[in-house]
Amino acid sequence: MGKRGKIVAAAVLAGVLALGLGGCGAEWSGTDVYEVATELGYDGSAGQWLAQTEGVSTEARRMYEEARADGYTGGYVDFLGEIGYGVRERETAVNRALRSAVDVVSTFDYAPGYATTSAKSFRSLGSGVIYRLDKAAGDAYIVTNYHVVYNLKSKGNETRSHISDNIAIMLYGSESAQISASYVGGTADYDIAVLRVEHCEAIQKSDSVAAVTAADSDAATVGERVYAVGNADGNGLSATEGVVSVACEYLTLQNALGKAVTIPEIRTDAALNHGNSGGGLFNAEGELLGIVNARSEKSGVVGVGYAIPSNFALSIAQNIIDNEGSGGAYRAMLGVTVKRSDSRAVYDENSGKTYVMETITVSDVTFGSLAYGKIETGDILYSVTLPDEREKIITGKAILENLLFNVRKGDEITVKIFRGDALSSVSFSFSSDGDFKLFA
Repeated sequence: MGKRGKIVAAAVLAGVLALGLGGCGAEWSGTDVYEVATELGYDGSAGQWLAQTEGVSTEARRMYEEARADGYTGGYVDFLGEIGYGVRERETAVNRALRSAVDVVSTFDYAPGYATTSAKSFRSLGSGVIYRLDKAAGDAYIVTNYHVVYNLKSKGNETRSHISDNIAIMLYGSESAQISASYVGGTADYDIAVLRVEHCEAIQKSDSVAAVTAADSDAATVGERVYAVGNADGNGLSATEGVVSVACEYLTLQNALGKAVTIPEIRTDAALNHGNSGGGLFNAEGELLGIVNARSEKSGVVGVGYAIPSNFALSIAQNIIDNEGSGGAYRAMLGVTVKRSDSRAVYDENSGKTYVMETITVSDVTFGSLAYGKIETGDILYSVTLPDEREKIITGKAILENLLFNVRKGDEITVKIFRGDALSSVSFSFSSDGDFKLFA
């Protein structure tokens, strides 16, 4: 089963992207991660187990979990009604989101043959979010889309070919005042770029500007309320409302370089327009749930937009910052190819949430790689423990891919695998440059 359509990046001057959503249906492995947990002694339901393995995506759900721990027996929806969760919270969430939202304007000189008028230059209008902020110094890092700052129609003689040398951001409420920003790095394959602003007096004097607060996008729930905040149609920052339509899916599209890439996405029905690219998709608490990067423009299709999950996008952004000078992000390479061998829905009555649990199985191991001799074809990946000793259960392919962007040279991670009827742990040390792949 597959779906075909037309997707465009939601930024002015962005080209048409070809869409190919991954098909479903694969050989069932016979075991999933919940069954592994029961082998380890867990005796609750699959829904209860999934609820405790992932975080919560909103403050309201955190409050609900605390109330349950104190003896509350009602459902999540009942709890929301009892605490008066409604219109006022919507206003609070959007206004919180606006504090970290910015317009992004990238100016380019036309390459010969591209200009259709006498104009020698053109602009790409997009959005961004303030990721890190030193207000006293007037310094900030901005996360946006790669395709907002890159354009093949430019001359190509920029400091970095086809990356604008003339990038500006504007704060909400001060959108007539452009603030110069510099390009730190980015990756076309994942459509993420990082900008930097330094010694900015407007930031120092602002009464409202703030760094974004990130939600746990792995805990995104279908139906939860979301807000897209961005530079829609190039007319300044505005907000639209919708819900999470699909919590995580893989989308195949054509990136800014014309290459077909596949990246994880949150699907939403919040209205996304040209200029929203690089802006935030925020949850009901005004926390960042994703970075908007595409929408469907297939005839007859409405309310189908996409955002790169915040866990994924910000892991890449931090990687770019940590590896400044490389131009991109380094992903740790185990040397395994994985596939989704099964997927099923699990409902948890306590949280009122329906989870999608995938079984991620190894389909190939590269000869001579770190995994060679430790991991075998057919192994089920159960969890990964990073150097901070945080164990993450692998209930989806995107979770594994994201974790590998958090690994740095010199780190050691532990991977739990289920083979046959036994769970075992294998460790990997990433000690050389060859253990990483640069995505620029």
